[in-house]
Amino acid sequence: MFDGDGSLLMHVQELETIRRHGINILIVVLNDGAYGSEIHKLRAEGLSDSGAVFGRTDLAAVARGFGIGGETVSDLSDIGRLTAEFSARGGAAVWDVPISDRVCSPVIRRAHPGIGGAAH
Repeated sequence: MFDGDGSLLMHVQELETIRRHGINILIVVLNDGAYGSEIHKLRAEGLSDSGAVFGRTDLAAVARGFGIGGETVSDLSDIGRLTAEFSARGGAAVWDVPISDRVCSPVIRRAHPGIGGAAH
């Protein structure tokens, strides 16, 4: 499944549930260090985004702290290897993928037509 960093942080305790129940799941977290939807709306309106930016938490380390796998994906060429390793091992893991906080998703652009491809 795909999740945002802010979303995962809001329900991080579920990583313990996943471990305890032995759930086989890979969580790919897009980590922009902020509440992505909010920063784009605030920036588009010329407002401060300081309340929506919280910094880049090391979510791979957090996952390992809960007893499941955790990897930081800083090079997309590692995806094939990581996928093969996860497929062979199974279990649960979080892949922490750093992304830019300047690029808006298509969903945000559709919901807020005044927002361009990059934040203002």
